[in-house]
Amino acid sequence: MSYLLAVTVGPVQDFIAAARRTRDLWLGSYLLSEISRAAAQAIEQAGGKLIFPAASTVSNVANVVVAELTGGTPAEVIDRARQAVNHRWLEFVREAWDEANPVIRKDVWDKQVDDVIEFYAAWVLQTGNYRQDRQRLVRLLAGRKNCRDFRPNRIDYALPKSSLDGQRETVLQEGNRERWPAAIRLGMRLSAGEQLDVVGVVKRVAGGRRAYPSIMRIAADPWVRGNEKKAAFAELVQVCAKLPGEILHRVDNKQFPQFSAFPFEGVVLYRNRHGQWWEETGITSEELQAVHRCLDRLPEPSPYLAVLVADGDRMGAAIARLGDAETNRAFSRTLASFADKAREIVNKHHGVLVYAGGDDVLAFLPADTCLPCARQLHDAFGALMSGYGPKEGTSDGAPTLSVGIAIGHCMENLEDFLEYGRAAEKAAKKPDRDGLAVHLHKRSGAPIRIRLPWSRDPDKSLLRYAELIQRDAIPSKLPYELRKMADVYENWPQSTLRPALQADVLRVIRDKQPRSGRAFLPEIEQIVQQLSSAADLRRFAEELLIARQIANALEQSQGGQRLSVEAAGPVTAGGEK
Repeated sequence: MSYLLAVTVGPVQDFIAAARRTRDLWLGSYLLSEISRAAAQAIEQAGGKLIFPAASTVSNVANVVVAELTGGTPAEVIDRARQAVNHRWLEFVREAWDEANPVIRKDVWDKQVDDVIEFYAAWVLQTGNYRQDRQRLVRLLAGRKNCRDFRPNRIDYALPKSSLDGQRETVLQEGNRERWPAAIRLGMRLSAGEQLDVVGVVKRVAGGRRAYPSIMRIAADPWVRGNEKKAAFAELVQVCAKLPGEILHRVDNKQFPQFSAFPFEGVVLYRNRHGQWWEETGITSEELQAVHRCLDRLPEPSPYLAVLVADGDRMGAAIARLGDAETNRAFSRTLASFADKAREIVNKHHGVLVYAGGDDVLAFLPADTCLPCARQLHDAFGALMSGYGPKEGTSDGAPTLSVGIAIGHCMENLEDFLEYGRAAEKAAKKPDRDGLAVHLHKRSGAPIRIRLPWSRDPDKSLLRYAELIQRDAIPSKLPYELRKMADVYENWPQSTLRPALQADVLRVIRDKQPRSGRAFLPEIEQIVQQLSSAADLRRFAEELLIARQIANALEQSQGGQRLSVEAAGPVTAGGEK
């Protein structure tokens, strides 16, 4: 007999979403992939033939594994996969225990270790109709996951909860943390009062001492590129290279070559974070002064960066059209190739890929490169998926990629920042998918949100607006005036709305535009001619506000130089050309 079987492992929330530091996020993603890989390998070794992923050797393994079993008993194969998952998890646990056991409460640790992994499975007997069999398998697996295993809390006394997600109690010992061994204290980089459960400790100290690029390092990347040829920057690199690794983490140049110009943690570049840096590491005043002497001769880096969250559209419909297991394997191989391509694209744009599994992408990027990166990801995915469209006469198209980008401050709570990105990705899918949503979260005021379909080239229009702002063709305070003007025209009579609105916008632009920007008036007039309502005007103002933030990053990447006056375009409102 032949079976289709599926397993899913977790918890995704604990491994990926619960994070206060970039190491929590990247190690959690790696941990989940490795645990899923263990399940896939166990199924292969038991005689199963993988369908998703197509092989256990792919770069990232998603937390759902689907396979075909033509021999053996499904229950026995599932049990082997469960044992492999638990064994791989315990390998990470033992590594973390060896690193941090002097400061761990062993009784709490032991109770939590066996209460982390979520493992669910289902299987169906194949009938010869692959599509129907797969649909039954998906329904059974979803039903099993809904019947979760709710285990009782086994802690017999009150302890503070983990700071990462508040679900489990801390495993850290009480007492003065200054007396902890220096290697453990510096390795965990705990904030004042921060508590960690078993998953949190594993994410902080397992996986070796490999440093991950910090959010601040990514935010500062335009600044690095714009200043790397200056003498003060070269001196700063020399000063940083002399600091001990436990004081200032190094980034692995082989793994992250995009940061080789400044392969250090970004905290050193932001003077307002040096107080916390001193508290966490004990850096000496002499070492700080040497850093400050270099920073005094350089401009301040911008603290804003982007989180990019992308997800495939119409994937369920595309998979439902696959007629047999072999076609599904080919589809899985195509998705795996996109994951590898996504890493290449993100690295090229000076970003860091957190996760790319199939059609899901999570990455952090500098503000000046997030839009070109999003465009290349969208186009690469579309090219790979073009062969998986529907048959003639059906309404669904081939899978596309909706991309959400959230631009925010590097000191935002990491969980909040990730949620901003997920909210942007959800917005990108509405109302008709295949969209780009960009949300700007400043430290004060309400967020700015725009969403447009990729077919209207919103990335190109935003970048062009940023260039026009850099060249003083669009005054920097214009977006705020346009938003106020949109309120005025909200209830304007339709018969005179369009000409009055356009004339008013052009008047404000001409009054405020510096002489150097007047060469661009014909292009700007073409943009204004597309505005026909208060809603159009409000969206244009919001696009300019986002473009202004991108313009700041572009200017830093160019060493603070304003762009020369040279016309290009035209690009009209909403990205139409």
